[in-house]
Amino acid sequence: MIVIYLLAVASAWQRAVADSDACSSSVIISNQSDANKLISCDTLDGTITISSSASGVITISNVEEIKGAFIAEGASELTKIIAPDLDSVQGGVTLSTLNSLTAITMGALSQVSSSIIITGNPSLKTLGFQELEEIEGQLVLTGSFDSVSLPSLNQVKGHTVITGSSSMSCSTLDSLKSNGVFKNGYSCVTGSSGLSPGAKGGIAVGVIVAVLLIVLVLWFILWRRRQRQRAGQTQSTVPSSSTRSTVLAHDEKAPISQGSVSPHEEPSPLAEPQTLLPRKPVGSAIFLDSRSIYEAPNASTRDQECHELDAGPILSSHQRPINAG
Repeated sequence: MIVIYLLAVASAWQRAVADSDACSSSVIISNQSDANKLISCDTLDGTITISSSASGVITISNVEEIKGAFIAEGASELTKIIAPDLDSVQGGVTLSTLNSLTAITMGALSQVSSSIIITGNPSLKTLGFQELEEIEGQLVLTGSFDSVSLPSLNQVKGHTVITGSSSMSCSTLDSLKSNGVFKNGYSCVTGSSGLSPGAKGGIAVGVIVAVLLIVLVLWFILWRRRQRQRAGQTQSTVPSSSTRSTVLAHDEKAPISQGSVSPHEEPSPLAEPQTLLPRKPVGSAIFLDSRSIYEAPNASTRDQECHELDAGPILSSHQRPINAG
């Protein structure tokens, strides 16, 4: 009998030790059996993480305080999360990418010492934290919510972003803003295609930059076109270097004429100007004296010929050159 009693005490002690170990460390919950192991924990010293393999309904009973975080991410088959006794979470609440999640029940939750981030849960239509009073970090609730209820909320120290479906009303949340609940920025957008003020501001800046770039490109094109037009006008009024050299060469060789003469044609006498410069004699000059006339030999002429003319009586010995050309 005493042996049986001792065995019972030992078994109870082992269970107590096991429960104490379960409550003093972080826990990963893959199914409801894992959640049931926390039934004796009022306070969990670690973090509760619901595994991505979890499915159906997960109920965490009797746990009132989590000193770590409460996390559920990527569990596509998880349909409901129920923590009816949970009062405070020190490490934040993150529930994201839970495609089949339809309900979150945390009716006693009053304080979160970090952030609440609930996003990417397309099947979650109704969201409410009836006793939630204070959030030390951010409040981010984005999805296809038809209603969001935070009736007891007194303070959110971080930034607040709330988006829902076109059926959701922001009027109640706007009244919380008017009462100074949101300390560091607030936005509430309804409609699946709604954009936050930050997104709208970014789009506006992008449009302005695009317009400025278009105007700059058009101005550059017009400027280049004007430059080309000015260059064309300058070339049409100023003769080219080859034309100037031809004119100068022509001026050096011949008097100014009124028309152009082909290099293969003889210039017409009518085209010659009225006033001509004296021409330089070509060939040898013939000199006359009282007796004979001799022709000065040309250096290029091999045979020398003498011509005698009878000039008749000469009154003086003045000699005058006769142009032989």
